[in-house]
Amino acid sequence: MQTQHANRTLGTMPAHARTWIYKSPRALGQAEQRLVRERGAEFTEGWAAHGTPLDACVDVLHDRFVVIAVDEEQALASGCSIDKSVAFVKRLEHDLKLMLTDRMVVVFEQDGQVRSCRLQELPELVKSGVITGDTIVFDDLVSTVGELRERFRVPLRASWMERFL
Repeated sequence: MQTQHANRTLGTMPAHARTWIYKSPRALGQAEQRLVRERGAEFTEGWAAHGTPLDACVDVLHDRFVVIAVDEEQALASGCSIDKSVAFVKRLEHDLKLMLTDRMVVVFEQDGQVRSCRLQELPELVKSGVITGDTIVFDDLVSTVGELRERFRVPLRASWMERFL
């Protein structure tokens, strides 16, 4: 059994791998994405739970989402190791001068672009027709790589945000 996966990507993680998704209110530039991936590789290389290395990766999706994934069949992410991942994200926020942990950001597709709004703006955007039940939204509450692949991009009516329709 391998304990280190230096070249892991979301594409090579098993469907059961646990995910944490952090979203940006704006698109990350290429240099910012490179920084996230490089720092993520450094972080996951040394990330462990009770001394057992974690099979994990950090990636950027749709220029907006920082995703951390860990195969918990190898080793469970413990409270301490999860705290270390949050500290990693907090350092990214500081270095990028960007909030990634704001749960009030909604990310959606419109006119071929990925856009965002504040959750409290959603009812008015629905009322005005800017966003409809068919608008593709990103459900950042998915908890596994399999869910990420299958239902990360969904129509608003199929997401937790459907209550705003």
